[in-house]
Amino acid sequence: MVKLKSVVNENLCVSCGCCIKVCPNDVIEVKDGICAVINQESCIGCGKCVLECPASIIDGKNPKRDNKVTFKKWYDYLWIFSIAYFALGFFNIIFAWLGMICFLLPLLFAIFKGNKAFCNKYCDRGQLLGLLGGRIGLSRKSDVPKWMYSKAFRYGFLIFFFAMFFVMLWNTYLVFAGTKGLTQAITLLWAFNVPWAWAYHGNVIAPWISQYAFGFYSVMLTSTILGLVTMVLFKPRSWCVYCPMGTMTQAICKLKNYRKNKFSK
Repeated sequence: MVKLKSVVNENLCVSCGCCIKVCPNDVIEVKDGICAVINQESCIGCGKCVLECPASIIDGKNPKRDNKVTFKKWYDYLWIFSIAYFALGFFNIIFAWLGMICFLLPLLFAIFKGNKAFCNKYCDRGQLLGLLGGRIGLSRKSDVPKWMYSKAFRYGFLIFFFAMFFVMLWNTYLVFAGTKGLTQAITLLWAFNVPWAWAYHGNVIAPWISQYAFGFYSVMLTSTILGLVTMVLFKPRSWCVYCPMGTMTQAICKLKNYRKNKFSK
């Protein structure tokens, strides 16, 4: 009997690395930060990657669902950072600046290393969604619709996301310039202002620093809410399919790989 093996649709892969964690034989890698590649000689055809892929673009055998999550490395516990981040920011908004770690590290890996190691290994939010949706079982584990992992939607959402991010930066500048007062509110889903005055603790820190913290916490909380919603409706890490940071870092890796191949000829 011919052994059934898994095959990745490289044109649709978002290089999130979700398949890597569940592979029992460690035969999957994200090549050049662009797409997952399965070593066909070592693949045992278990099909776990097929089940785990949030974009459902790996063809192969579908095993029985298994909610068990195995923690092996120190970075498998980084989901704790997400919980700590939102808890600390809830009581003191200045802690929202810690979110810059999750903003800068993916970019640094992509720019200087040419890979998506942050998404594949160190993403605390992805781990948290995987834990809640997989091990705890809050996800329906349904396939995401095709439009959600299409390039049009992913890059469209990236543009929208950064448009909102620059609005946040503009509001921070206005407070810095003294033409606008500090807004002690969190903006959910980029539309609804929720009073958050208890998280602001006086005038020791410059108002613009607090304004940026309110804005950045809004971005982080909004994106996490979107991740939780798609986790419940679809597969646990469905957020990884259209995560703006994932889309941008993949684009950076593609550009670096293109330039490397161009100048190596």
